[in-house]
Amino acid sequence: MTQTAWVLSLTQFYLSLGFMLLFLALELGLAWVLFVLRLRARRGAAALLAYRFWVRVYALALIVGFAASLPLLFQLGTLWPDFMDRAGEVAGPLLGMAILTAFIFKSCFLGAMLYGQRWLSESAHTAVVGMVALGTSLTAWWVVVLLAWLQWPVGARLVENHYQIQDWFALLGGAAPALFGVLASGALILAATLMLSLTAQRTRARPSDAGDRSVFAGGAWLLLVAVVAQAVLVAGLGRQLLPVQPARAAAVIPQWVTGPAEHASLLAWLDVAGGRNTWALPGPSIPPDWLPPKPALDGAPRSGPKETAADAPKSPAENPPAVPEIQGLNDLIGMRPPVWLTYASSRLAVLLTGLLGLMAVWALWTGRRLGFEPDSLTPAGRIGLRVTAWLALILQGVGWGHLLVGSLPYAIYGTVTLREIGTVQGEGGLWLVLGLQVLVYGALVLGFRQLLGHTMRYGVVPVARYRGRA
Repeated sequence: MTQTAWVLSLTQFYLSLGFMLLFLALELGLAWVLFVLRLRARRGAAALLAYRFWVRVYALALIVGFAASLPLLFQLGTLWPDFMDRAGEVAGPLLGMAILTAFIFKSCFLGAMLYGQRWLSESAHTAVVGMVALGTSLTAWWVVVLLAWLQWPVGARLVENHYQIQDWFALLGGAAPALFGVLASGALILAATLMLSLTAQRTRARPSDAGDRSVFAGGAWLLLVAVVAQAVLVAGLGRQLLPVQPARAAAVIPQWVTGPAEHASLLAWLDVAGGRNTWALPGPSIPPDWLPPKPALDGAPRSGPKETAADAPKSPAENPPAVPEIQGLNDLIGMRPPVWLTYASSRLAVLLTGLLGLMAVWALWTGRRLGFEPDSLTPAGRIGLRVTAWLALILQGVGWGHLLVGSLPYAIYGTVTLREIGTVQGEGGLWLVLGLQVLVYGALVLGFRQLLGHTMRYGVVPVARYRGRA
């Protein structure tokens, strides 16, 4: 597999995966927002007005997300033909559960959710909306379990180049709960910023109603809570993955030479060819439990000889704690991720999270000052809410990009590389498919945006209960 073919295959796959994850997250966040709105609609008309508008947006996201997931399944076989041979015992059941969950929960209840509101009781329709949200969450869960296992292959053992499951409970654990929390919090961030942005744009052309005011207030509070939750969950995920991924940890610090752990730089200009920082702004030290241990040499044990009672230290001054040592990037040439992308994406994600936190505080403060009346927003305020939505979109792309790029060149971290399972297709075919893929996804995005604009402009059009009625 040539370097160009490898890059083209990776670009195709990451484009499909990123597109699918984006709309899956948006679908997940909107599903739970709709469930909350449906619960609140039983006590007032404002939430019902909001529900009737946002269920249309959810349906659009669902259709685009479903269309984006189909190419991904084909690419597993065309771009990485040996993947299922290596990890089919793990990936097969997880993908099967994701597809089964999508069809059983979402498809069985989706029709009743979208078209059965007039024929179902309030309680029954609320339960249906809750089942759709649960089905969306379970579908996302199985996808996240597979992605988390590729980052940290626990619960399975590599036997003759084939992974065999040893413990399903361990496989469903590992980094999966933390990664699912990151996806869920990111989904709520996307949903909240979209709620704020669309509400600001809708009320520019028409007077706001009680539903718009309810969405404005709920979106501001949801954004603040979701940003804080994602920051905490990302820190927890990093604490799990960095100790088992020495190359990612070395790139994030960056740690160029094997030895005592360096202080993480806040910002730095990396000289990758020279193996050093040309310029760096020092940052805080990294907790030792976040760092991977230095690998033992020649099979020697990682720990030293056991202490006897006479050798035990009497005070910290006599035997200070050892400085942790980790493997440096210079010792990982050929098996390290793209250093610049891994380092820059981690800093950009932190910066975007901070900006979103500030924008969440500003949106909540502005909303409370205006009584959560979107009609009172200034032109600058409306632009600020639109910028917040774009920041949320970029943050999710950068965050997932860091997770995927930081694990290169591995398909299954530490054992199976992408080159081992890559395609033998020619570069010309890969270029052609990539061009077609960009055109198709571009058309999907433009179509989603156009339909979203149509929904914003005309709102919810009442439909008669029976055909033939005016």
